[in-house]
Amino acid sequence: MADLPPIPPAKDPALTTEIPMPVITEELNAGPSNKEVLIGAGALLALAIVFFLIRNAYVNYLVASMKRSPNNAGLAGWGLFGCLFFASAIGCLALVSKSLLTLMTILPLAAISLICLILCIVISSKK
Repeated sequence: MADLPPIPPAKDPALTTEIPMPVITEELNAGPSNKEVLIGAGALLALAIVFFLIRNAYVNYLVASMKRSPNNAGLAGWGLFGCLFFASAIGCLALVSKSLLTLMTILPLAAISLICLILCIVISSKK
C-alpha cells in the first residue's frame, strides 16, 4: 500500500487557535502630509512677521517712554520675539500633527521660550 498524504485537520471554529491579526493601516504610522506641513510653516511665517512688528513696537516703547538704552531695549525686544516665536512653534506643531506633540519636542521649545521671556524681563528692567 502506498503512503497517503496526511489528512488536513478539519476547520472547526471551536477548535481553531488562530488569533486574528489587527489590520494596521499605513495612515496610523504616517506623519503629517505635505499639505499639513505647508499650512503649519505658513502659519509660523505669518506669526513671525507679526511678532517682528510687535518686537519693533516694544523696542520703541522701551526707548521712548521707559527711557531705556537702545541696546538694552533691542535685546529685550529680541527676547520677546523669541518667547512668542517658540511658543507659537508649539502651537503650529499641534496644528500640523498631534503625533509630533511629544515631550521630546515640547520641552526644548518651551524651555527656550521661557528663557527668552526671562531674558526679556531682566534686560528690559535695566536702564
